[in-house]
Amino acid sequence: MTGLRVLVHLNNLALGGAQLNAVDIARTMRDRGHHPVLFAQGIDGPAPLVELAASHGLDLVVEGGPDTPHRVVRQRLTRLAEEHGSQLLHAWEVRAARNSFFGPGRLGRLPVVTTFYGIRMLRGLPRHQPLVLGLGAMMGEGRAFGHRDVRLIEPPVNTLTDAPGVVDGADFRKEHGISDDELLLAVVTRLVPDLEKDEGSFLTARAVRELADPRVRLIVVGAGPSLDRMRAVAAEVNGDLGRQAVLVPGQLADPRPAYEAADVVLGMGGSALRGLAFGKPVVVHGADGYTALHEPGPLVEPHASRCMYGFGDGSRRPEALAAQLRPLLDDPGLRASLGGWGREWVVGRFSLDNITTAFEELYREVLTVPPGPSSWFRDLEQMTRFEYSKPTALKLIGR
Repeated sequence: MTGLRVLVHLNNLALGGAQLNAVDIARTMRDRGHHPVLFAQGIDGPAPLVELAASHGLDLVVEGGPDTPHRVVRQRLTRLAEEHGSQLLHAWEVRAARNSFFGPGRLGRLPVVTTFYGIRMLRGLPRHQPLVLGLGAMMGEGRAFGHRDVRLIEPPVNTLTDAPGVVDGADFRKEHGISDDELLLAVVTRLVPDLEKDEGSFLTARAVRELADPRVRLIVVGAGPSLDRMRAVAAEVNGDLGRQAVLVPGQLADPRPAYEAADVVLGMGGSALRGLAFGKPVVVHGADGYTALHEPGPLVEPHASRCMYGFGDGSRRPEALAAQLRPLLDDPGLRASLGGWGREWVVGRFSLDNITTAFEELYREVLTVPPGPSSWFRDLEQMTRFEYSKPTALKLIGR
């Protein structure tokens, strides 16, 4: 079977869930005999995804910086499609979709598939090309926004590399001064306000204070604009408890040892799924103080349909989270049972191999019916409005 030449436009170069998903899928496609090439707009500061792509032997082209005009980025994207001989462009998230629409996809010259793994639909995406959503709960919303071809392909987990025993958790614990008889809670996240990813970490640190259990330690792995605040919260909790109960080492290029070292993982999205893949019990974070243990029962499908996310009542009570954690911390048998069930659940539903096959089949389906200019023109008015008219109006009213 002939390999496909796919141009993959990444959302950005940070170690976020969608970007990691895109790289994992591209690498798996390459290993199956296809020919992906990655593209991204440059950013200020470190760009860890560049190193990650290189470690996988993937070609990644970076254009400009965060202030580079869209026109320049799109011209480079178009040249890259020509140089690569791309048959199809896979755009990850909103900005990549717009660059693709006004760049190589202009006039329907190149088929475009867009993946959006957010938790709320956004306007300004082309409506007449395939849109892949990662959340079953959003399928109706996508259709209500006018999208004609909406597909559900849930976010992947590499259950071969994210698996018990693949990396050394004992060395990680030793490096951070965590003894064998201590119980380690781990949060691996981007410390950003978006989706309240940072709030879950703050709440967990305060739950550790509420537990007041000398056996319990928490490590928060990640970086972002909320890192200083996270360290301030950790210092406050540590001062109240009189010990180094909360550790905030920053971002790790490979966070897998943190998952392996943990007794319990807390988080949302891909991080929660990775915790399950490592055979750990997982407490799901969400908006407005949401926390819930992921276990067999009525919450399984709500969690899955929102990609391990939920909506709370706004109370953000550390006492409630502490009460959810106590049974896990006191019962190693419960932790083992939930960890084994969670691992089996993730392998069956979210494995990278299965998800890559779904994208591979979608690519081939799209290529059987070239888009042509008609669908592109049907999207032109609304894409132009969001690309040019709306930003101009916001500037005029001072927003």
